[in-house]
Order: sequence, then structure tokens, then C-alpha cells
Amino acid sequence: MREITVENCIRDISLVKNLVGEDWLIQNLKEIEDYKPPKQLSRLSFIDYHEKYHPLAYLIYQADKQLKSCAEKKYFEPTEQIVKLAYLGDNLLVLRRKNVKGLDRKIQDLTSLDKALFDKTTYEIEVASAYARQEYPIEFVETKSKEEIKTPDLFVNFQNGVEIECKKKDRQNDRDIRNKENWKLIIRKSSGMMKHYKVNYGIVIKTEQDPTKKDTEFILMQLDTLIQNRKEGFYRFQEKGIGITLQILSNRDEEIETGGFQVRTNEELDYETLDMDKKDEKGKVFIRNPKFFGFKSAMIPERINSVIESIKDARKQLSSKCSALIYVHLNGIDRKITEVDFKRLNSLLTDLLKRNSSITGIVISSEFFSKDELGFTYSHKARYLKNADAKHPLPKKFKVVGESQSI
Repeated sequence: MREITVENCIRDISLVKNLVGEDWLIQNLKEIEDYKPPKQLSRLSFIDYHEKYHPLAYLIYQADKQLKSCAEKKYFEPTEQIVKLAYLGDNLLVLRRKNVKGLDRKIQDLTSLDKALFDKTTYEIEVASAYARQEYPIEFVETKSKEEIKTPDLFVNFQNGVEIECKKKDRQNDRDIRNKENWKLIIRKSSGMMKHYKVNYGIVIKTEQDPTKKDTEFILMQLDTLIQNRKEGFYRFQEKGIGITLQILSNRDEEIETGGFQVRTNEELDYETLDMDKKDEKGKVFIRNPKFFGFKSAMIPERINSVIESIKDARKQLSSKCSALIYVHLNGIDRKITEVDFKRLNSLLTDLLKRNSSITGIVISSEFFSKDELGFTYSHKARYLKNADAKHPLPKKFKVVGESQSI
């Protein structure tokens, strides 16, 4: 999707809906619409209730609501969900027009009960579409896991052929899951404190190391004192490597007209969540009991090592009979990788390529959705590393998508 317009977005989102099928869509959207959050706010269903749903169904649900809101306001404001879904539709449209072999199987994978398959499949479709746009004949390779035969995801039928294996990093690794459990506990407990002390806060917590159980207990103890005394500002506990920033948002049950407070920070956080009650009255939107929680902990090497491990796994799918490219989508983690880490990653990748002549090259890619005072931004970027010692160099005149053009 080269131009973000309301017409293009509606067209491409409609295509996705048609391809996944009416029955699947009705069933999954009904599950979302029928969900009733618990009456007891202390249970904090807002933290992760959406993880219950199929990711594609929830994406469609969000985009539909946002498009309806745009229609009511008579103003088109693209969101991450609208553009992400429309971009998928645009890629599918390109592949359908090219009659790409194996596409029907990939559409089935998009709605698979294995929810993790959705992210990986969207990336395969994205890479395939990028090559199809360059007029390369491409196909999705049928998996032969039952026969225990390793196969790549894509095959470009150009001269002797080019195999492509795609890997999309999980947004959460083991470290993230451990941290998230501690963060959720802090959210639940501190929300209870706010209710008890009749005040609502925006809270950002930073730790030099990943929080342990003892760190969590210490943070909760400090929060209880700070919230009880209605404290605001930054509090640093140097011996623990912990910093807490607090901002009072409102008193309990106080009504605030939309736009009455600002809690977002410009800094990228590891995890954040915002909760509030909303109501419309005479054309104005009022909120009650807003709460914001943001968390950030120290960088650890797992983010880098996980990229290397993904490439090692991808290498096993290659036949070693022709040129082969491995695509790795960072899925958001590169926002948290510093330039020093990138240098280390490049060094490790160069080392890995020297020891693996079956890999012709590696493309590290990412995408960004952001919104600022200038509006909505959606951008791709990629880094291509060529293997100078490849057993099968790329065919002459073959252009790697990601080397000089975006995916």
C-alpha cells in the first residue's frame, strides 16, 4: 500500500475479510463483542483481556471501530490497526493478481488456531509481495514436515532459483514474560491502593536490572507510602537501582473532559497500559478514574542472541542446492536495541555468515507505526548483509528486496 487513503484502506480491509470467510469472522467477532469485563475493577481485566482473542479477529475488530469513528467525525485519521490490516490486504491483493502458488494455504494459516502462526504468516506474505511487485515469479513452498523434509518458506523461480526463509521474532521472550508478570502484580496492587486512597495516578517505573520478587515487594511498599501521601515527582532508590515517577491524574470518580491530562512519555517503554471509564454527554467525552502504568528495565543480551538463534533455526530449512536468503523481522525489539548493540549484532552476523556458506545473505527488517504532532507515520527499514563466502552467490541482475528498497 503505497498511499494511505480511506478508499485504499477500506478496499484492502474488505479483501482480508472476504478471504478469511464470513463464518470465521462472525464467530470470532461475536466472541469479542460478547465479552463482559468483570465488575470488580480490582481484577483489572484491561491488562491482557485482548490476548484471549485471535490476533487477526481482534485487529479487524479494532480497525472496524476506528473506521466507524472516522466516518462519524467525517475525518479520516489512520491508526496503527487500520494501516496494519490494510497493508496485509494490499499484499494479498498483489499476490492474488500474480496468482502466486500456495497462497490459499497461507490464507488458512492466517486464521489458524495456532495464534502465533498469524505473525509469521503475515511476514511471509509481506516478503513474497515485495518480490512479486518486482515482477519475480514466486511461490509459497509446501511444507513437508510429515515426511521430515526441511523446506524454505518461499522460492523465487529466477535462473537457478533463490530460496527464502522468513523468521519473525516473538514480541515476548522468556525475559519479557517474567517481567510482565511482576509488572502486572504491581498494576493490580497499586490500582487497589489508588481506589483505597481515592486518587488516580500515572506511574512510570524504571529498574536497572530485571525486577525480582523482592524488587516488586519493595516497589509496592514505596508506592503505598507515596500514594497514601499523594506524592508526585521522581523518586530514586539508588541502592536498589529503581526509579519511580508519579503524576496525579484525578481524584477517584472525578469526571474530566477528554484532553484534560497528559501521561504519555516520549521515551520507549517495555510495557505500558492505560485504563479509564468513558462516557459521552451532549457531544463531549468525559473520563473517570484514569490510570497509566509504564515500565522499563535494563537491556539484556537475550534480544541480540535471539536474532542469532532465529537465523540458526532458519538455516536448517535451506536445501544448500541454490542461493538462499534469510529474512528476520525484529517485530519491534529493535526500538530497544542501542547502536552499540547493533554493532555487536552486525559483528555476530558477519561471523555466522563466514561459518555458513549455505546462506547467501541475511536481511534484518522492521516496521514502525508512530504518531506525533505532524501526524501518523508508517515506515519500513531493512539491513542487508551479504555473505562473501556463499557457496551459491545470487544470480546476476537479481535484486535483494531490503538492500536498496523497502520491504
